[in-house]
Amino acid sequence: MLGQHFNEPRYYNYFDLFFKQSQDAISVFDLENRVITGNPAFEKLYGWSLEECVGEKIQFYPDSEIEKVEQRCELLKQGMSLANERVTEQRKDGSIFQAEISMTPIFNDQDEVMAFSYVTRDITSRLQLEQNKLEIERLQTMSMIAAVVAHEVRNPMTAITGFIQMMNQDSTNPYTSFTQVMEMEIKRVNQIVSDFLILSKPTLHNPSYFSITDTLKTAIEEFQEDFELRNIVLSSTFPEQELTFYGNQSSLKQVLYNVLTNSYDAIEQNGSICLSLNLREDTFSIRIQDDGEGMDNDTLEKLYMPFFSTKAEGTGLGMIISKKIIVDHKGTLEVDSLQSVGTTVTITLPLTDNPLH
Repeated sequence: MLGQHFNEPRYYNYFDLFFKQSQDAISVFDLENRVITGNPAFEKLYGWSLEECVGEKIQFYPDSEIEKVEQRCELLKQGMSLANERVTEQRKDGSIFQAEISMTPIFNDQDEVMAFSYVTRDITSRLQLEQNKLEIERLQTMSMIAAVVAHEVRNPMTAITGFIQMMNQDSTNPYTSFTQVMEMEIKRVNQIVSDFLILSKPTLHNPSYFSITDTLKTAIEEFQEDFELRNIVLSSTFPEQELTFYGNQSSLKQVLYNVLTNSYDAIEQNGSICLSLNLREDTFSIRIQDDGEGMDNDTLEKLYMPFFSTKAEGTGLGMIISKKIIVDHKGTLEVDSLQSVGTTVTITLPLTDNPLH
């Protein structure tokens, strides 16, 4: 029992209360890595009850971490303490999370290591916040560059476009086939410039209250004909109550259309797309999952790189613009994908008051 070495009951009570009420997971293991004890935060974090794991050797980390864990255990057996080690841990249900662990050897009266103590803190949310902050800074920098580039390119392109159109309208032009190709390519450049202008402008202009539920249903209806041509089945799930959001409806529509278009393009024939709207405590999420070709890790990492696209006619700015729109609305956009399995896009936004009801 923890605190049994203290003679004064009040010391025992304080230590026992600290152990039980700590928000960090505290656990003790023997030299064979069997669980000796743990506090309620330990049970909550890892999903194991003490009754299940005391006296057992349980792997609280994925297989990829085995070598690192063994190295740390050797250092602990030598009497070394390790503070704030960044580690990857695993819960009972198999889910992975990032943590910081402070590890300390426990000595007996002969100054020999007899056990190890661990104080574990889940830092997944903190890392996500740091990542979001970096993404916001990157988007802000990109927006500044986009404003300058779009302005400098659009002015000369306007003059070039005018002359090319005049040449194409000239019946005596001997190079019509070439100038027509030039006009097509100029249109492509202008589209890129237009996308850049979207990046350079705030997307949360003229905000209003609107129904997210109706917006999603409208997007589904507008894609329905295209889906039917490829025999793509789209299923949707909505909460009973209508959900209202305060923001720029046209911008959020653009994100939905971009994501649904990507799902459509990823499925050649006979596929499925699942769209769901889910309410949480103070946020809601829009989840769009398809069983298309998916993406490998390399493609996934390049998803927000300017001008990177897997489509022959793509500008490579669609996902960056979508990310910026969601970030401007104080939300997050996450993409998970496995090649030959499919892709899941999750858009999370803050709940707002509902004055329309």
